[in-house]
Amino acid sequence: MDAIINFLSIFLQIYVFCVLGWVILSWLPMLSPQLGYNDTVIQIRRFLDSVVLPWVRLFRFIPPMRVGGAMLDLSALVAILVLQIGGQLVLSILASAVG
Repeated sequence: MDAIINFLSIFLQIYVFCVLGWVILSWLPMLSPQLGYNDTVIQIRRFLDSVVLPWVRLFRFIPPMRVGGAMLDLSALVAILVLQIGGQLVLSILASAVG
């Protein structure tokens, strides 16, 4: 059972890093147009879109927040918070069931 808990913990952390990478890559075309439209970057973005968007779309009902002249989409932040809190809750329940 410890192996399952460790696997889930690592999986959750990798998924959080995928969401963070997706957020950073979504800003890249605006920050660095040459790098943002690089073929390798586009392939990585497509992969992360397929992995991250199904989860993040669940939180798209949250309206973007205006920050200066830009709009900040908070759905990824909420998705990460729910992953972290929900994941820790599930992991602690599994750990208490084992021990």
